[in-house]
Parts: sequence; C-alpha cells; structure tokens
Amino acid sequence: MADVTKRWITEEHPEGPAIEFPLAVFTGSADGPTVAVVAGMHGGEYAGMLGAGRVIQRLEHLPVQGRVLIVPILSMLAAFRRSMQLSPVDEREVHYQWPNREGSYSEHLVEVLLRAIGKVDFYLDLHGGEFAQDLTPHVGVPWVGDDGLWDKSLQLARAFDVPFVSRRPVRDTPLALPLLLLDAGVPNIWTEIGRNGLPEERTISLQYGGVLNAIRTVGGLPGKAVVHNARIVGPRSWRVVGTESGLWRAAVRAGEHVKSGQLIGEMFDVFGTRLREFRAEGDALVMWVCTSPPIDVNRHPHGNNWHMWLAHLAEDPTG
Repeated sequence: MADVTKRWITEEHPEGPAIEFPLAVFTGSADGPTVAVVAGMHGGEYAGMLGAGRVIQRLEHLPVQGRVLIVPILSMLAAFRRSMQLSPVDEREVHYQWPNREGSYSEHLVEVLLRAIGKVDFYLDLHGGEFAQDLTPHVGVPWVGDDGLWDKSLQLARAFDVPFVSRRPVRDTPLALPLLLLDAGVPNIWTEIGRNGLPEERTISLQYGGVLNAIRTVGGLPGKAVVHNARIVGPRSWRVVGTESGLWRAAVRAGEHVKSGQLIGEMFDVFGTRLREFRAEGDALVMWVCTSPPIDVNRHPHGNNWHMWLAHLAEDPTG
C-alpha cells in the first residue's frame, strides 16, 4: 500500500485570517504520475468535498503508483461559514484568481495551494451546484485548441459517468486556474456534479467513482479504466444574466434541451409585475438554472456578477 501523510497547510495572511486547508498525500512504491485532486473551492459544493473524503479513505487500501495529492476542502472558511460561491473574506471568486502571495486573500489562497502541491502531471478540480443552482452533472474541459492537452484533458473527463462534457474556451475568460494549468502543460478538468448544495448519495458517488477511475486512467492505480462516452457540448455558451433586481421564475430545468428563442425564464417585481423575459440565443443544453428567486443586480463585488446569473446554456445543436 502507499505511504500516506495527512497534514494542514497554514500560512498567515497580512490583511485577514490565516490561509488554512487539509492535504493528504499518497506516495506509492512504484513509479507513476503525480495527480492532484482539489475539492471545496466554493463553500456550498458538498458532493465534491464528500467524494474527495471517500477517495482518501479508499486510497489507504489501494496500491497507488506514483503520487496522489488530495485537498478535500480548499476554501475552509467559505465551507464552514456556508458562504455561497464567493470568498467570505474578500468576496472574490477563487476560480478566477491568479496566484499572488502579496495579493488578496483569494489570490494568496491559490498561490499557497499551488506551492503546496508542487509540480503535478494531472489536476482534477471537483465542483458541483451551489446552494442556488439546479445543475445537470457534467465535466468542464478547458479548451484553447484541438491539441494534445485537449486530448489528455478530455481523457480525464471521460473517466466520469456523466452525460455531457463541456468544451470551455478559457483563453479570453476570467477562468484563471484552468488556463494557468494549461499554460504549464498540465491536463486538467473541473467536475460540475451536484446540485443546490445537497449531499446526495448519487452525486457523491459520481465524484468518488470518477476520481478513482481518472487516477486509474492515467496509470496511478492498476487495472483497466472505464471510458464513458459523454457527449461534447460547446464551445459556445450563454450566461443568462439579470438586468434588473426582482424575483426570477425559471421556465426550464437543468438538463433540458432548448431551441433557439425558447423561453428560459422571467423576471418579476415584488408586486408580481413582469419586468422581462429571457429566451435562448440558440439550440442549447441547460447546464444549470438559478433556483433562488431574489436577484440583486447591485451586488457585483470586484466586478463579479455571479449573483446576477440566472442560467447557463451550452451550444448543443444535435441535442
């Protein structure tokens, strides 16, 4: 069996609470890849956190080849303060932050994470639907072109038993971490498995089984990996974003296929008067829908409009 170490990574931050998160490291007796698995970037995405914890328990009894590093909860303060999507310290979206030891709390957190895990060959980032997100299980694969990195990242994604893989352009988007990893030559993916912050057995098992299968896929565990044939959607996608504060009523569910021009939902004022309707810009898969009616368009800290998002659609003309 592998040698296992479990420890806390801690570092003081000059303008707030200390950076702190758990790290488990499995070092096998045989050569193999170095695989990083990180969960809990966002406070309410519990399926990934609980799935990562199960992987830690399982790997203690499996013959790991190479090294596997697992952070079961990265954003500890967000998780334990039940803070949705943004950091409770600086109100930044961690997924969008470039590492900076001298920067904000979230930038420093990313820097400490990358320093703690060091050089890796593959990176798995476990996400799921936040408290206000009805989400259909899928895996995001960062895309800057059809090259070897795309192929290796897609191979990781197809280790997960989900119906869809989202081809996500990252070059001209805020998604900093996936692009940083690609630029370093590291195949990487982020799962989106879970909904509404619910610790459901089905989605926890999908995260758990997919991670073990992905490690097996790249040679970190013995045995034959299963390749799932998820349909690729994208690269074009649309975020439906609120333009006025009010109460949102969705007309679709996550996982539905919609036609161009189909009604996605409507915004009403608090007296029940309809303010606006939102329609699909093209034939698409509904990746997720906001299930929280109150929408505040004046809340966009640091320019981030996550709390204004109503739905996310991915181009899917063959659906």
